[in-house]
Amino acid sequence: MDVAMAMGWWIWLVLGLLLVAGEMLMPTDFFLMFFGVGALAASVTTAAGLTPGAVSQSVVFVLVAVVSLLTLRGRLRNLLHRDTPDRGVDSLVGEIATTVEEIPAMGMGKVMLRGSPWNARNADAALLGKAARVRVEKVEGITLVVRELEPGI
Repeated sequence: MDVAMAMGWWIWLVLGLLLVAGEMLMPTDFFLMFFGVGALAASVTTAAGLTPGAVSQSVVFVLVAVVSLLTLRGRLRNLLHRDTPDRGVDSLVGEIATTVEEIPAMGMGKVMLRGSPWNARNADAALLGKAARVRVEKVEGITLVVRELEPGI
């Protein structure tokens, strides 16, 4: 057995374990893990004597990492994130905003929500005063439909 091959497999093993551990410790969204898998594959093929040189070991590392990243990452992300749907602007429903100006009954105006101004339509039959606290009832395009909060909320 070649000295470089005898020493090389454990270097790939350590690198692979560090990359997989890095995936668990940092939110890389399944990026480091596949490079860790590539390093572990290079470790196994080197220990088995299938890739004696640094070039062949590197080829195994890159091929396994890139192919697994491209083919498995999306599936894994979908599998683990299917309980948290991305609702986009619909996630604003139920949030509390503040009117920037008076908004007439059933009329249009501006509100501040999450530090940004939004077009808003008053769903109430009464005037909304300036700096009134309102709740977003629904989103219509880029317009928030709002209703004044009950006192004490």
